Amino acid sequence: MSRSSEILITSDGSGQMWSAAGWDPQTGTQLATYKNGATLGYNTLNIVAGSYLLAADKTKPRLYFWPLNRQTHVENLRFVVPGIVTALTCSPDGLYIVAAIGEKLCTWQTSTGELLAVLIRHYQTVNCLKFTSDGSTFASGGDDGLVFVWSLSSVVSKTANNTGNRQAAPLHSFANHSLAVKDIFIGRFGIQARLITVSLDCTARIYDLDSGILLLNLVFSVPLTSVCMDIKENFLFVGCSTGDIFHFDLHTPPRGREHHVDHGKNSITFKGHTKSISCLSVAGDCNTLVSGSADGSVKLWHIPSRQILRSIPHKGPITAAFFTKAVNNFFANDLKPKLILHSLQRTPKDGENGVIEVMNNYNLEDFLHPDVFFNKKWNEEITDSNTHAELRRAEEEIKSLKSINAEMYKFGLKYLMK
Repeated sequence: MSRSSEILITSDGSGQMWSAAGWDPQTGTQLATYKNGATLGYNTLNIVAGSYLLAADKTKPRLYFWPLNRQTHVENLRFVVPGIVTALTCSPDGLYIVAAIGEKLCTWQTSTGELLAVLIRHYQTVNCLKFTSDGSTFASGGDDGLVFVWSLSSVVSKTANNTGNRQAAPLHSFANHSLAVKDIFIGRFGIQARLITVSLDCTARIYDLDSGILLLNLVFSVPLTSVCMDIKENFLFVGCSTGDIFHFDLHTPPRGREHHVDHGKNSITFKGHTKSISCLSVAGDCNTLVSGSADGSVKLWHIPSRQILRSIPHKGPITAAFFTKAVNNFFANDLKPKLILHSLQRTPKDGENGVIEVMNNYNLEDFLHPDVFFNKKWNEEITDSNTHAELRRAEEEIKSLKSINAEMYKFGLKYLMK
């Protein structure tokens, strides 16, 4: 039997059987479980660099990392955070973690565990966090109805000190919603993507992420709780508090900037849930939609026909349900992680920038001499033979590039002298 190219990851609010699970979306077969006896919070479940599953405890101030091929979480490191996490995201490469703790946003560097910045801009609890596909930017939305767009480079280069006076300013600030923002979706293409926000004020707003311009305001008659687009960004799916899912065609947008969505017989809706929609995700084939609801069920829909393909019952309200690529680490006997984990710090270093501190652990001149740097540091920390071989090849490539650069300099100098 051929392996599916995607896996469905889910979690519920009971934590009775497991904290999270992986499913084959084609057959509904359970492929993996991730256990620790804890209930995971809404908007906290993430795949980290194709190596780990990351989530936050709903009632305790801590995070969990599970290797994708194991049921038990990483126990030899401390992932205690300053407070209970209400939203969590990580950059696509897994190098940075951003967690919302109440109204504060905390940013860690995964490989060092350093708390690089604490952002205090929201006035009420942050409900949702999302990174752009290139990892350069992330957005936050909260109960205060505010949405902020942040540059990651600006955030980590201005570490917040104890007085909170040094912190990055957001790239964009949106105050269009009058009630809590419940979900955020960011399309592809990095900073050039479209940002979509949904709120309990019955509106879904589409922004150009680069310019910050409001492109479209969709007005519904019910509070909205979840949103997503397909990978081609042809269709918009909006979940609401009544359990209905609205299907909006972005190929035929309205002429005006504001559009009232028809809720009558002509509207395209997916009906099957009995309570609020908590999460939505579209498969890579653009034909399958997954929805999670407070009614305790995960449903897979055939988008063209709007028919339910299968329903996966859970023991409690669904806190996460999304498609992810079926990477080899899900099925490998030995995990091959793409990054090194480190215990997380609970407080930032006073007056220091965490990223610069990582560099300051070495003599800056070492970076001009790869052989010195390699012998001084990497031999002490890395025992994996494959990593050693890769570093050796990189060292040889640097030498070759230096030689080529020297020859080009000589040629250019002779040309100019003539």
